[in-house]
Amino acid sequence: MTAEVEAAVGRVAEVIMFENWLRFYFITEEDDKLFIRLPEKSLEQIQQRYKSHYDLAVMLNNEEIDHQHSLKAVCLHVAGNFDGRPLSEHVVAGVFDSPKFQLELQLFSNWVQNHEEKLDERFMEFSEWQKAFASWKDTDEVKSYTKRLAESMAFAPSDGPKTVQ
Repeated sequence: MTAEVEAAVGRVAEVIMFENWLRFYFITEEDDKLFIRLPEKSLEQIQQRYKSHYDLAVMLNNEEIDHQHSLKAVCLHVAGNFDGRPLSEHVVAGVFDSPKFQLELQLFSNWVQNHEEKLDERFMEFSEWQKAFASWKDTDEVKSYTKRLAESMAFAPSDGPKTVQ
């Protein structure tokens, strides 16, 4: 993994977590379709508190949401707005293919699923999600699970045999 890809992994994971947070709290169903509806006050707060994610929130606001649309929006946001400069396709692809990135997303997905009831009890700021997720990852049980998961991912089948010439 290149240094640029390595540096981008955590940042891109954060963007995906933010998009998930938006869907978790701001999704509405209308005529059997799902939409993200951000009240004006929420958009203002996102602009103030999460400046680097504001464009993504605007891009998703009032849009019909499905997996493809969310993924496209995340990719466009990451490619066009990464610390004030665009990321190359090569770096974006490298991040999405990175085992470290895949592990982080798997952990985040597990965290959301296992804490959904608690997350639903009250609205939590994105920064609260980040802190709660980091605290959860720092527990001995999750550290052990992470190690096992990382080891299993290291032995996962690849796209094909690698040859040395």
